[in-house]
Amino acid sequence: MKKLDRLWLGLIIVQALVNLIGALGPELGFDALWYHLTEAKLFLQRGSIAPLPGNLLYWSGLPRLGEMIYMFLPGKLVHWSFGLLSAYFIFRLGGMAASLLWYSTLLVGWLSTGAYVDLMAAAFLLGAVAYKRFGRVVMLILAGAIKLNTLVYNLAITLAPWSVLGYLPFMLINYQSTGNPVYPFGENFGMEREWFFNGFWYWLSRPLRLFFDPAYRVGPIILLGFLLKPRFSRLLVLSFLFWFLMPGTDFGRFALFPLALLAASIKFQPKKIFIFLIILQAVIGIGGRAYANSKYLDRDNFLCRNLKFDFGDFYDCDGWFKANLRPTDKVLIYDIHNLYYVNFPYDHESWKNSETRYSHILVGEGGPEFDLPLIYQNDLTRVKLYLNE
Repeated sequence: MKKLDRLWLGLIIVQALVNLIGALGPELGFDALWYHLTEAKLFLQRGSIAPLPGNLLYWSGLPRLGEMIYMFLPGKLVHWSFGLLSAYFIFRLGGMAASLLWYSTLLVGWLSTGAYVDLMAAAFLLGAVAYKRFGRVVMLILAGAIKLNTLVYNLAITLAPWSVLGYLPFMLINYQSTGNPVYPFGENFGMEREWFFNGFWYWLSRPLRLFFDPAYRVGPIILLGFLLKPRFSRLLVLSFLFWFLMPGTDFGRFALFPLALLAASIKFQPKKIFIFLIILQAVIGIGGRAYANSKYLDRDNFLCRNLKFDFGDFYDCDGWFKANLRPTDKVLIYDIHNLYYVNFPYDHESWKNSETRYSHILVGEGGPEFDLPLIYQNDLTRVKLYLNE
């Protein structure tokens, strides 16, 4: 191994260890608490991976292999592992420097510490580029079982739509349980109207925002490295084009695959400018993630200090629910958005059963008032609990 490659590998290992600190901590990510982990938990409880009814967890109708994995394995550690697998495939495609340049972005560092599914999708797409023939087919099918946008990226890799085969089993389950194979699309939940996220001009400016807007967590260093020694390919151009044409939501994480290809396309040379850019990227990535992880070092009441209760998170901060609710009780929940940390029997208002007798009604901030005995209230977590006599 060349001397510089040993340095790049060492920095990747440091970045991975820093990311691991966050991956070992409790989950804070909004989408993970909203549906990735919550769906996995509910799938396991129900003994079914059919879409969850109602207008809260409608994403449960999309490809959900990632959530199925989270049913049995710790979600954050799984996603951290797929970040490393993605870095390995980039190494195979573009070398150690390319792998470090991509892996040390703040975007990948952030995703490596949470239970989303984007790094899973990116890993399988990159594996499809790295492998040929049967290996490519398998990787594309797995990608299609993870995330819907991989069906589009599949067409940049090959015109044979292998990723559809990964989505197909979930379409059949959707059809059997809801009558709509592409549930939740066509169900009037409203997400179809979100193509121009934050407006048309914001959507149109995303190629610049990807590298210069801090919210995207990418930064300009990958772009600068590519401009020094560009190497265009049909796959690179198509992947960025498809990313641009897709909905303008979720900032940088939908661009993980084209960003990886961009890093792998750089013609790295052992010149001072390249070495400086790579080390600068690594310092920013390691330092930024280490700073973000510092909150995990103080474990006392961690979730109660860091969850966003004003955004609909829930946690039993004072232990009242654990101490007072019985296994035979069942709670009906209103206006609490992220239910992952609910550890008692419940239904959400969006899938309540008219035949179920609910012993309590739990209401989040802004929810309805009930003419029932109010037996618990918490100003920190912004909830009220009524006894449903």
